[in-house]
Amino acid sequence: MKIKKLLSYLFLVFILEKADAQDAHFSQYNFSPLTLNPALTSAYKDLQGTVNFKDQWRSMNAFRTAGAVFEMKLNQKRWTKLSRVTEGYKKKLVKGLAFGLNFFSDKAGDGAIKTTTVNLSIAYHALLNKNNTLSAGLIGGIMQRSISPDPLRWNNQYTGGIYNSATMSGENFANQNFMVPDFGMGIMWSYGSEGRYTSLNDQVFANAGASIQHLNTPSYSFLGTAEKIYRKYTFHSNTMFGIKNTHYSIAPSLLVTMQGKQKEITVGSLIKYKVREESKYTGIIKSSVISFGCFYRNKDAIIPTILLEMDRYTIGISYDTNISGLAAASSGRGGFEISLRIGTGSSFLYQNAKWKM
Repeated sequence: MKIKKLLSYLFLVFILEKADAQDAHFSQYNFSPLTLNPALTSAYKDLQGTVNFKDQWRSMNAFRTAGAVFEMKLNQKRWTKLSRVTEGYKKKLVKGLAFGLNFFSDKAGDGAIKTTTVNLSIAYHALLNKNNTLSAGLIGGIMQRSISPDPLRWNNQYTGGIYNSATMSGENFANQNFMVPDFGMGIMWSYGSEGRYTSLNDQVFANAGASIQHLNTPSYSFLGTAEKIYRKYTFHSNTMFGIKNTHYSIAPSLLVTMQGKQKEITVGSLIKYKVREESKYTGIIKSSVISFGCFYRNKDAIIPTILLEMDRYTIGISYDTNISGLAAASSGRGGFEISLRIGTGSSFLYQNAKWKM
């Protein structure tokens, strides 16, 4: 058997026996807010929808992951009149109660090991002052898991390095399809400064949050054992600094997750270039921003990323370049990922009073 194929099989065995209690994830994690922290529910937009797709380790038929999120904030006062500005209106800072719906599906390997979750989230965003917001959120729903064990191959089915399908695997899959409840919670602090003038580009944005997922540590195992999914602890932070008197901004980001014995750190930054300014008062001309950057997931992958923002639409494309020991089986090919987000306009832009969303 070729070493690459052997490593692929060993990896699929690892998925089944070891990775059951670990979560799949997106590299563009900011496009999947409810898998990070329920406090992110509609934190910066009144209305927003996002879809994601990731194809990871295609050479080994490993993971295909898809997600969709819908978020909305209730009873928002859209406009407040600016003093000393004729017919000038500013959208109020985000606050209040928000709800979200999150769908996530992950399929792995020849055994079609599938995890599907549907969750509802609720969050409240409290304004501490004109620049600072404190958010808290809860999330809960159903997780379904399934497997098709027949295509899987096991060590005792190989004799002298030759696979024999007639040999029994010796594995007993007591549960091939089941559902369990799942719950989580989180908090987040946000800071936003508009800057003195749009042309000066001296705005600052920052947030930091923490969440606990799988609070109830649901019991689930394909083999009928008492295995439980580990609680997942997530810490995340994003910042953005405008470079004065330029069209550039820098947006560093950090994600730390801990689940069982596993710890993952992803760090990196985007460089954002504003191709076109939004008209300050009329809102007729929409802004557009292009961003380039790179992220590093410790001992696993380097992730070049590009984002294009056009008014209410954002598209993100990234690629995981595998640098771990698995590179021998994956040929260094990690995963292609694409995300699309549609939302309401920025909460810091001036608009005409008659303009409607």
